[in-house]
Amino acid sequence: MPEPASTSCARCNVLDMTLSSSDIAAIRAAEDGLATAFEAPDPTAWVPYYTEDAIFSGPGAATIAGRAGLLEIASRVVISSMQISVDSTIGDGDFAATFGRGTWVSGAKGSGAPVVRRRFVMVWLREADGQWRIARELLNEDV
Repeated sequence: MPEPASTSCARCNVLDMTLSSSDIAAIRAAEDGLATAFEAPDPTAWVPYYTEDAIFSGPGAATIAGRAGLLEIASRVVISSMQISVDSTIGDGDFAATFGRGTWVSGAKGSGAPVVRRRFVMVWLREADGQWRIARELLNEDV
């Protein structure tokens, strides 16, 4: 009688990845810093939270490649009162992915601009300087 096929696979171990509590705290701090940076006097203050080769894709807009692409649009991005709520985080070593929701005002604080609600997946990398930065971000409508 043949032996049963193995149920292990390299992909299956992805869900077993764990990050240290200090890594998760550092990612939460980076998320908080990103949210705060959108209200900074410098309209590009949020861009350094992304890697040089970051890819950003949101609903109804062209995908933006690289920090240079983010810098090109930064002056047209007016966001305030951003809140990031993470539902789950997985990762290991210098890699992490977060899934959650973001809400923000699509305009200056107190402008009466509409509130935007999105679901997101953010892929984070810890870079050589020890900072966690977003390498990939995908936003989707939140219903």
